[in-house]
Amino acid sequence: MALLYHSLGHYLKQRFAQPVRKLTLNLGFSCPNRDTQGRGGCTFCHLDSFVDPSAQQQSLSQQLAARKAEIKQQVSCYLAYFQAYSNTQAEISALKTLYDAALADPQVVGLCIGTRPDLVPNEVLALLASYQQQGKEVWLELGLQSAQNATLKRINRGHDYACFADAMRRAHDHGLKVCCHLILGLPGEQPEHC
Repeated sequence: MALLYHSLGHYLKQRFAQPVRKLTLNLGFSCPNRDTQGRGGCTFCHLDSFVDPSAQQQSLSQQLAARKAEIKQQVSCYLAYFQAYSNTQAEISALKTLYDAALADPQVVGLCIGTRPDLVPNEVLALLASYQQQGKEVWLELGLQSAQNATLKRINRGHDYACFADAMRRAHDHGLKVCCHLILGLPGEQPEHC
């Protein structure tokens, strides 16, 4: 059957000549929309629904090993997926230490960094671009959720669409690939909003 779209899995298999799987990591990051800005978080955010909270008690290497063991298919290439909350909300030196540690695993061929569009300073983008320049696969995963400002306000995102557009432009200026997280059909939206 012909592919109707170029999926991430297909792209990665072409690039690495074998399947590549994401290993979801939870390293205890938080989110300014939950803590420092004191807005209570986005209305849809419940971390336990997609990340095992006990994983936070494990080291990075323990989490990598545990996630590898969960994959039934024989795979030897992985992307370290920093998923939980805002994985750019730390000092650049701390981020570099964590990202470097993940990439030190010889089976980890790249990084996927989940974060908010209002938490991607240029120094973080430059760090991620440096890994890409070393031949690593790097994806910046930005949580937009909706392109409608009224919806973003209603779901308590704490940023607007212009903030996302700026982060996307700056990421592209650094040569980074960006994955945009959307939630289709949020309350109050119509089909034409998607």
